[in-house]
Amino acid sequence: MIYSVGIDLIECERIKRALTKWGDNFVERVLGEEELALYKERNDKAQFLAGRFAAKEAVIKTLGALLDTRVHLNDVEVLSDLYGKPYVHLSDDVREKLLDKEIKVSITHERRLAAAVAVLTGE
Repeated sequence: MIYSVGIDLIECERIKRALTKWGDNFVERVLGEEELALYKERNDKAQFLAGRFAAKEAVIKTLGALLDTRVHLNDVEVLSDLYGKPYVHLSDDVREKLLDKEIKVSITHERRLAAAVAVLTGE
């Protein structure tokens, strides 16, 4: 059963400007520890960060259908499996509220834009 769907679209240039203005402070507000390790390995840092930002916003939108308070960016990590496929890792506080539900996420990039879709599913 699908409970909710979230989508987000962001201009990579907007993230690039935020990186120029706030640097590592911005990165640390958006990414969790494991995401930071992935980010540091990338050459396309602004595009990678834009994709992760869009994915987190899409996930937060799906969770809005279930939770009574807004989830913070730090409560959501978007990691990659061995094949590069993104998956969602939630903080323990958020995870326990979902019970048997799970979130699927997909990210796409284009030169100027990054987009993501998240779907909350369960029994």
